[in-house]
Amino acid sequence: MPYSLVSPELFTVEQQQLVDRFKDSILAISSQNNICMGAKDIHSRHLIATDAYAQIVGLKNGQEVTDRFDRDMPCEGTAQFAADFVNEDQRLIISPDIGHSISVLNIHRYSDGLKARVFRKHILKHHESRSILGVIYYSHDVSIRKLFRVLNEYFSMFGVACSLEQADMEEKVANGILTEYEQEVCFFLLMNWNFAKIAHFMSTYRPTPHQINADSISQSTARICEKIGLPNTRLSDLRETLIYIGVHKRVPKSLFKTLLGSWQL
Repeated sequence: MPYSLVSPELFTVEQQQLVDRFKDSILAISSQNNICMGAKDIHSRHLIATDAYAQIVGLKNGQEVTDRFDRDMPCEGTAQFAADFVNEDQRLIISPDIGHSISVLNIHRYSDGLKARVFRKHILKHHESRSILGVIYYSHDVSIRKLFRVLNEYFSMFGVACSLEQADMEEKVANGILTEYEQEVCFFLLMNWNFAKIAHFMSTYRPTPHQINADSISQSTARICEKIGLPNTRLSDLRETLIYIGVHKRVPKSLFKTLLGSWQL
């Protein structure tokens, strides 16, 4: 039997008790440390948040976050990407895997300045009733200077402010399925990297049993074009298609970890 989505106004006594216990835990966390953490309902309306989260979105304490959507936050950067955050939440809660979680790199101006923060999200669930009550989130900062060293071309093309979600290897792209390796190649192509530069990065950070060089990246690009149904291999057409289907907002899991794994503060 699958888990069902339950809106707050339909919570049972037991479900409300679970949410209340979570709220009590958040209040306790706020009094002890500066962890950015909270929860939203299935409509992406905030149920509660720590004081640390409230302060980065322009509010005084976590209780002021309650009943607000991201679009209602005083922080303009958060409000700007509210629709992206809702889409991320919805993709998570409709996942057939109840244990599924996502990671999202958010780079924009918060109330405490231009920051890069990774938000980890997982499902708030009530197992006894097999119900999904919302989404739990927490975040940590990453070094924006180091990100700029690798993603400078990306920011030049798409702007510094962004919300980049970690993509799973098996995720479908257009009418084909790209391997994790091919998704990484796509991401670098969107940054206008040439084949030699992509090959150097991949050889350094993603070594494989087979030699990676400009020719092998070119061959991968041809396979990518075939998989997504492009009638030619012109890079300009490929980049345009990849942007159209949103690949620039979905970072392959392996690359996401390569970019962020050793830079956590």
